[in-house]
Amino acid sequence: MSIRVRFPELDLLRFFAACAVMLFHYTFRGPADNCWPASFPLFGQISRYGYLGVHVFFILSGFVILLTAYQKNAIGFTVARIVRLYPAYWICVTLTALAILVAGNQRHLSLRQYFLNLTMVHGYFGIKDVSGVYWTLAVELKFYFLIFLVMLLRMVHKLGYLLGAWLGASILLSLREPHGIANFFLFPEWSSYFIAGAMLFLIHREGPTTYKLAVVAGCYALSIGYAVGLLPLGGGNIELGTSPPILVSVLTVFYLIFLGIALRKRSASANPFYTVGLITYPLYLLHQDLGYILIRYAPPGVNRYVLLCAVMVTMIALSWLLTVGPERWFASRLKRLLGRIEERPFPGKSLFGAAAFPRSPGAGAVPSSPVSPSAPTLPPPPAELPLEKQPAS
Repeated sequence: MSIRVRFPELDLLRFFAACAVMLFHYTFRGPADNCWPASFPLFGQISRYGYLGVHVFFILSGFVILLTAYQKNAIGFTVARIVRLYPAYWICVTLTALAILVAGNQRHLSLRQYFLNLTMVHGYFGIKDVSGVYWTLAVELKFYFLIFLVMLLRMVHKLGYLLGAWLGASILLSLREPHGIANFFLFPEWSSYFIAGAMLFLIHREGPTTYKLAVVAGCYALSIGYAVGLLPLGGGNIELGTSPPILVSVLTVFYLIFLGIALRKRSASANPFYTVGLITYPLYLLHQDLGYILIRYAPPGVNRYVLLCAVMVTMIALSWLLTVGPERWFASRLKRLLGRIEERPFPGKSLFGAAAFPRSPGAGAVPSSPVSPSAPTLPPPPAELPLEKQPAS
């Protein structure tokens, strides 16, 4: 009998990260950009670091995406990503665009911009985001593309070495001005978080080794370098008004938390935070512009903290309604459609390969002890987690 592996703390972390980004926008970035007249001089000193929630999303992506990659082939991986990302994204882009138009926002939003945003790849062609938070999706897509290539080339069994090579290339790219095709596809400013998350998953799956821990340590150093403005060499910058010692401390806590999660032994258990994790993606996508509009049109005289809490609760409730309603309906039908396409034979389909590691009758089971990298066989993959996305302007 298989044992389902649960990581409830990942869903909770994902939700807290989304709330941190919300607070960053509502109490620091929003007032700074004159999106509402209230100010939070004391609380803003804390919430200004809320943008670091995006860094948590990226580490999470590196960790959980491998759960999919270890159980599917390249086509199955692509279908799973499309089904997870696009239904909620299309709904949130549409709601945000309608809200901007109805509210008479000063921003100009064209029909062309709206439709191109629906592709999620618009940013690569210089098309402005409907909402500022979408920039992180462009980063996520690059990571998915790299994993897709690894699966297509049937090199998942060498993923640990590929992650180390990616880290090395990212360090080298960070020592020069950020431009060129290598910089585009390897995105060294953010790669350390994805590499760390993926390597931490391998630590959880196979057990820690000196090499794996060294890669995570290298990712930590690269993350710090960019966070405090030391990288890229000669062109780094630090978020306005933030303190380097605080940034280092927060990132250190992030890495230690994820390391603890990776090293913790797992057993069969329920996930009480499953729904909380699911709503995080639409919450992240919706909160910025819709929240600003609600704040702007709130009755005058409402206490700013009461208004802040009301808007955050409204965004969370709306995200839950979208998750259990239209997103679930849309995703199920899209999955059915893409599933039919996936099953149809077509020329060259065999090139996409079988699953990275063939499922055994006990797939989903977790080995009782770490497996040596030199072992002739690999353990069956753990069960797939509900996936998020990430991620603030």
